[in-house]
This record gives sequence, structure tokens and C-alpha cells, in this order.
Amino acid sequence: MKPILPCLALGGLAVAAPAQSYYDLIEARNVSRPYASIFEVEAGAIGTMARDENPSVGLEDDISWDGHVYFRDEAVGSRRGTLEAYAGRDGIFAGFTDGKLVGDDTLTRIEVRARPWMFYRDGYYRGDALVQNGFYDGRDIEGYLGFGREAQQGLYIELGPYYRKYDFSRSDITAPTFTLPDDYSAYGVRLYLEQNTVQVDRRRGMPRDGYSITLVGEREWNDSDAVFGHPILLTKLPSAVWRLRGRLEWYIPGSDAATWEIFANGGWHDERDRVQNFEGQRPIGDRWADAQIRLRLQLGDSMTLTPFLHGQFSRVLGEDGITATKDFFLGGGAETYVHFSESMSLHGWYSFLDNENRPSIRVDEDVRGQHMFYLGFVLRFGASRR
Repeated sequence: MKPILPCLALGGLAVAAPAQSYYDLIEARNVSRPYASIFEVEAGAIGTMARDENPSVGLEDDISWDGHVYFRDEAVGSRRGTLEAYAGRDGIFAGFTDGKLVGDDTLTRIEVRARPWMFYRDGYYRGDALVQNGFYDGRDIEGYLGFGREAQQGLYIELGPYYRKYDFSRSDITAPTFTLPDDYSAYGVRLYLEQNTVQVDRRRGMPRDGYSITLVGEREWNDSDAVFGHPILLTKLPSAVWRLRGRLEWYIPGSDAATWEIFANGGWHDERDRVQNFEGQRPIGDRWADAQIRLRLQLGDSMTLTPFLHGQFSRVLGEDGITATKDFFLGGGAETYVHFSESMSLHGWYSFLDNENRPSIRVDEDVRGQHMFYLGFVLRFGASRR
């Protein structure tokens, strides 16, 4: 049967594949995992270098810690449900899936998600510089209940309600004239469409061919009623907003030792959604995209090297708060894994992007730069392959 959607993510397919991330877990729905059970720990140092240091807006040269813990067990309780849990600098996640609770080939999914260390960058671009209206800190926690099933071969559909709580606070770099959003609650409904045709090289345990895609739609209502923002651009959230997101992973074999990879994600949000449109861990704006073209090179049996080109797009309201600017950013880097055994790997990467809006390397303050680098170890315990 021909695919209906074109591509998404299979992070962590095998010992040689990338480690798990918070984003993988909240966006990917029903993809295959290499291990029926595993406890994974990654720890290392992450650093950043700014092209022009400016601590008053978070642009600094600095080094901090990074890593995560990840747990998965597909045989929980007498019903043999699947339990997953994750905690890292990017977020905290716990999820349980059960294929027997409702029956009739319907998968029930219960999730709790939290982002204790969020940084919001309400601002605009003036040339290459990101100018703040107000950069501030935030936290959110969410509960989600989803029901999904395979509509036809390769196409998975899931729908469910969620409830989220937002909290905000000033930071050392928040402009004194900026009024924070009020803490508020939100609830909504979320729809997932996911299709997967990825094929795995069973000799190496790596994605080799095919694609996987996830499309996500949200309709959200909130109880926020306060005015916030810069004094000349005060606004408040509408009572309801909509969001569309997508994520792609596409693998194209080049030779026995080389595989092209295309990773992309993006979103189209309600222009009035001024809080989520300025989340700093991704391109800001009501329309955004982030993509990499990668060439994964297999160097022997225990090492991979993946150089990549990186591009981003942001559509964001300009300095006047009325007209929007469209900004493009380019960069590149490389990622490598060295596998000492199935239970231990060395993981490192370097990345440059000509964008002042990059993820913070710290949890206690917003610190970033155009250059980023990381080096750490991945340890796996109790890994049981399928």
C-alpha cells in the first residue's frame, strides 16, 4: 500500500542510534524501539560560545552539565503494558500505554509531561540581533490521555484531551519594563497522525531506509485574563488558540557505509499565541522550521561520524508589533558516537548556527551562543532486545 503521509522519528533504534530525548517521547507516538526493557544514563558537559558576548541578554561563553536518564519496560503488570520515563535538561516525561483497557485494537496512553526549566524570548530581529521585549523564565506541567489505533497499514491516528499549568517568573535578564504573563491553566484536545516506513539495518541496528512522519494539531483554551508585554506592545492571550506541528526523519541509503538523513520539524501557530510563540528551545515565531541534512558515515564496526548542514526559519512580529519579519539562519556541525560495547558509548557533537536564539545550556539561567558543543558517555543497563 502506498504511504499516505511522507516521514518522522525513531530516536534510539539501537546501540548505535542517537539517545532518547524529551521531544522524541512527546511527539513520536507508536514507533518501534530496539529494546523491550532498558535503563539508560547519559552524562557529559555542554558548552557554548557567543560570537559577541552580551550577558545582559544571555549571550555568553560558558560550560555546564548535560544528560538524561531513560527507562522503558514493555511488560508492566499482568496486562503487560509499556512504561516509559525520562528526565533531562529538556524536560521530564512519564508515560504508560495499554492495548487492552479499551480493546478493539485501541491503544490507551496516559502521559505526564513537565518542563521545569523553560526560557521564553519575547522579542524581534533587528538584522542578525535578537532584541528583547522581555526574556523571562517559565515552567509547565501537563497531563494527557490519548486513544489511538492504526487506521490502515502504516498510518496511526491518536486523539485525546490534555490539561496544562503554566507558571512564569522574572530572570536576571528580564527587561524591567516588561510585564510578565499571569500564571494560568489551559486545556485542549490533541490529534496525532503518524506514518512510518523506516527499515533497519539489522547487522548494525541503525535506520537505513524509509521515512517516518508525525503531524500534530491542537486546539487549546485558557483562563488567562491579564495584560502583559512591553509598555508599547501590551496584549493578552485570546481565550482559545490553535497549533499545528510536524516532525520528519528520512533515511536514504548512499552506500554500505553511508546513509543520508533528513531531520526536520516545524510549526504554524495562532499569531496571537504570544507565550508559546516565544519558547526559546526552538525557532521563535508563529511560523517556524528547523532542518538538518546529514550524512552518517560508518567508520568500522564501532564508530559513526555524521557531518550536517543546519537551517532555520522564523516568522515573527517586527519592532512595530504589527508587521512580521521572515528570517533565515544557516549553520552546520558534526556528531559522533564511539561504541565501546553494547552497554557503553562516547557521544559528542559540535554545532554552529547564525542565530542568537539557541537553546540554553543551563537550567538556572538563560545562557546561549551561536557555537555549541557537547561530550559525554552513554551507559545502558538491563538492556533486553526484542
